[in-house]
Amino acid sequence: MGFFYRHNPKKFNYKPRYYDPEQQAWEEKKAAAGLDSKLTHEEQLRMKMRKSWSMAHDEESKEEQRAKLIRKIVLGVFIVFVFYFVFCTPLMNNIVRGLIGN
Repeated sequence: MGFFYRHNPKKFNYKPRYYDPEQQAWEEKKAAAGLDSKLTHEEQLRMKMRKSWSMAHDEESKEEQRAKLIRKIVLGVFIVFVFYFVFCTPLMNNIVRGLIGN
């Protein structure tokens, strides 16, 4: 009878995976050393990309370090100038008196 026919439920293809971080680290070390490892080609590419990005992030060039130092010096001089202007000049006192109305 076609009217009462029910389809079988679809199968769920779930394959559980076990993740061992120590084993993954060991496999990455083996792959980095050029030894035979269980990592797939995709995982090896990910490892290389992660390694190159971390090296680029960790190692700043001399120009970047110098630029940061110059920015810090300029910011420090600006802060000292503003501090001097606010607390050590009579101009600021005149501005405050003018705002208060005395």
